[in-house]
Amino acid sequence: MKDIAPVKRIKISDEVTNALETIIIENNLQSGDKLPSQAELSEKLQVGTRSIREAIRSLESRGMVETRQGKGVFVKNNNLDYFLETLMGSFVFNFPDHKDLLIDLTKTRRIIESQAIFDVASEPPKGFISHFAHIIEELDSKANENNIETYNLLDIELHKSIIDATGNKIIISLYKYLSELLVKCFSKTGYVQGSLETSIADHHKMLEAITSNNPALAKKVMEDHIGMTLLKVENIFPE
Repeated sequence: MKDIAPVKRIKISDEVTNALETIIIENNLQSGDKLPSQAELSEKLQVGTRSIREAIRSLESRGMVETRQGKGVFVKNNNLDYFLETLMGSFVFNFPDHKDLLIDLTKTRRIIESQAIFDVASEPPKGFISHFAHIIEELDSKANENNIETYNLLDIELHKSIIDATGNKIIISLYKYLSELLVKCFSKTGYVQGSLETSIADHHKMLEAITSNNPALAKKVMEDHIGMTLLKVENIFPE
C-alpha cells in the first residue's frame, strides 16, 4: 500500500477567511462596500470573534479589505479585481511597446469575444439589439467625420456591450481591465488603409448575425474581425 499522507488540519481562521472571500465575491461587493459587523459575522458563521478578527487581518494584508476606526470593515478590492489590477500594473511599464504582449492581448480578446458573441446571438438580452445598433450608428457617424479617437472609444464600447450582455461576472470584470489595455493597443495598431472600412462592415455583419439569431455566423465574423487586428499587430514591429 502506498504511503498515505496525513490529513492537513485547517485553522478555523483560514476557513473564516475563505468564507469572507466568498461573501465578498458572491455578493459582488465593490470597493467601499461595508462588511457586516464582527458580531454579525460571528453569529452567521458560528465562530468566535477572535477568528473573525484574524481572518480580517489576513484579508487586510492581501489588500482586500480595510478597517476604518469606529466605522467598520470595508472592501478594498475583491479577489478578481485585486489580481487583475496587479496583472495590469505589471503590463503598464511594457505596454504597448512589446509585440508579444500586444499579440497575447489580441488572442485573448479573440477567445473571449468570439464565444461571448456566440452566446449573446443565441439569446440576446432584452434591449441589447437596439443598444448595439445605436452604438453602430454612432460609429458610422464618427467614421464619416474622420474622428478616429472617438471612433476607437466607441469601438471598445461596442465590444464591451457584448461582454456585458453575457451577464458573466468574471468575464465582465476581466474585460474591464482588458478595455483599458485596448486603448493603449489602438495607439499602436491604428487603422491602415482600408481597415477602417472593413471594421465598419464587420460591425454591421455582427448586428445582422445577432438580429437573425445566427450565433455561428456571429462567432465567425468576430473571429475574422479580431483576426485582422492580430495580423496588424504581428506586422507592427520589424523582426
